[in-house]
Amino acid sequence: MQLENDIEKRLIKKVKALGGLTFKLTSPSTKGVPDRVVIFKGRAHFVELKRPKGTPRALQLYWISEIKSQEVDALTLSTFDEVDQFIEDLRLGR
Repeated sequence: MQLENDIEKRLIKKVKALGGLTFKLTSPSTKGVPDRVVIFKGRAHFVELKRPKGTPRALQLYWISEIKSQEVDALTLSTFDEVDQFIEDLRLGR
């Protein structure tokens, strides 16, 4: 069974292999912000990571919605396949 930590490690490895940057987000005064920001080819993507079948909490969904309202990508990844698809989308400029 994949754990959230395994999903995060895969994301970090694949983003670096692609030539992108990824940073862990911590916001002591604002709970629920996405776990990571990925930067690749002039675009930022905020990523909430979950274990397989895990779902974001209401506050996490709120922040994802707020980020998207600023016309910035925000998404949830919860499996290796989703990470791989995200990386492929980055590579293809989608």
